[in-house]
Amino acid sequence: MVIIKKLELALDLTRPAEELVEAIIAVLEFYPGRQLEILQQVDHRVGEMLGALQPKDIPETESVTDPEK
Repeated sequence: MVIIKKLELALDLTRPAEELVEAIIAVLEFYPGRQLEILQQVDHRVGEMLGALQPKDIPETESVTDPEK
C-alpha cells in the first residue's frame, strides 16, 4: 500500500506573492533536511520563467556621464 501525503491550500489571490511564499514554507515543513534542494529547484524554475518573460532585445544602459563636464 502506498501512503500519499496530501496538503490542501486555500490561497488569497489578491496577495499572490505572499501566498506563494507561505505555500512554499508549508510544503518545506514536510521535508526536513531537503529544504535547500527543494528551494534550489524552485529557484531554477522561477529563474527560467523570469528569463522567458524578459524582453529579448534589452538595450544596454548608457553610462552615467559626469554632471560637472
